[in-house]
Amino acid sequence: MVDLSTYVNKTVDFKFSGAELRFDLSHALFSSFDIDQGTRLLLKTVARDPVLALSRRILDEGCGVGVIGLCMAKAFPQAELVLRDRDSLAVAFAERNRLANKLRGITAWKDPVTGEEREARPAPRIEWGLLSDGREGGPYDFVLSNLPAKAGAPVLASFFDRLSGRRSVPDSSAPALLVPGGRAGIVIVNPLAEAAASWIAQAGLSVVAQARGTGHHVYIVERAEEGVVGAGVGGLDASSSSAEPASGDEGVPLWLRGYLRGDERFKLADFSYRARGFWGLGEFDTPSYGSLVAAEAASRALVDCSRALFLNPGVGHLALWAAKKLGLKSLTVASRDRLSLEAAGANIASLPERSRPEYVAIDALGATDLPSLSFDLIFENPDVVPERDWVGPSWEQAERLVRPGGAYLAVCSPTEMARLEKRRPSGEALSGGGKPRWALACQRRKKGFVASVWIKG
Repeated sequence: MVDLSTYVNKTVDFKFSGAELRFDLSHALFSSFDIDQGTRLLLKTVARDPVLALSRRILDEGCGVGVIGLCMAKAFPQAELVLRDRDSLAVAFAERNRLANKLRGITAWKDPVTGEEREARPAPRIEWGLLSDGREGGPYDFVLSNLPAKAGAPVLASFFDRLSGRRSVPDSSAPALLVPGGRAGIVIVNPLAEAAASWIAQAGLSVVAQARGTGHHVYIVERAEEGVVGAGVGGLDASSSSAEPASGDEGVPLWLRGYLRGDERFKLADFSYRARGFWGLGEFDTPSYGSLVAAEAASRALVDCSRALFLNPGVGHLALWAAKKLGLKSLTVASRDRLSLEAAGANIASLPERSRPEYVAIDALGATDLPSLSFDLIFENPDVVPERDWVGPSWEQAERLVRPGGAYLAVCSPTEMARLEKRRPSGEALSGGGKPRWALACQRRKKGFVASVWIKG
């Protein structure tokens, strides 16, 4: 696995309900210099909530580096905590911060003299998952979330529906996220506060408290007790939901349909194809210039290719193009973003069976475990993080994974490409065992992107 210390930007102290904690932050994750104001406002608002104080099961959805969920674990040791995020690096940082704050759970104990008993509590559980994917393992007494605006309105609306159980995930028997009488504390940016009020009403939830800051709004909402209809806010009809699945969803897993944004025909280099766009991911209506220039470079430099690895594939435009153009038999994608892996997989699954390669999706942090010399081609859209060296690890990975005669294709900005070219291996291999050389086979530029293809000698 990747050494997380190379991602750490800063370590900050934080206090919640008298408990002191420390958190490692990263340029690669949200709020890299300090605990963000939205999280602070949410924690301040829920700190004295009577339901939270008595909660036995608490969920932090979209946990980031773990600030909200780990504060809960520290302040309420009687509770079982679950933290989830779609970014595997965030999950890894939350786990790192859990260990740093010694949140290891407690064992059952009975005083031999007084007979006083203490119940066991597991350590906070940290999972890689998507917002409202039906895999949260509810119900919970309290749910907390710093809702990401970029997730998209249909996805955010479905989250409130999941809280109340008004609309569950279509292909599962997943219960409501909240128990009857349970509460949720959410913080959202002010431009979406009015929309959030509508989603709360549509879900049949009741607002029991709220707070407004300079940039954020907090709602504390409650699910009605059994047999009681939630009052909501705003007087909207709770039966009308804005989280309808998009069209063109055939072949997409039912639980993923809430993320669908559209189904369009695209053209990349000389290949026309259909693909779905997804809320929370780019290239939903047109391929980026980066994808276009990468396809142009690949079409000129590559001929024999059976097994390919795509690093950070987005919704899968390049993977779709390569599957058809290069006749791939096996296609592996690696990303920190769980949604990207699911979206690319759904698009690959839409190809005719006769031209559909074997699809493998892995966490990008685990790419170091892939077998040596296992690919004919690596496509990389680099994950460029300020103050972290990505160039050396990328060449080391290409050196280890690409077979002789295979290719490494990278697409990035001219500045990053200059760094990559400057450190291109030559002479002695990075990891020993011969003297492979990388020959530049093709380079294309377009609108601030450069794509280069190197062949391994």
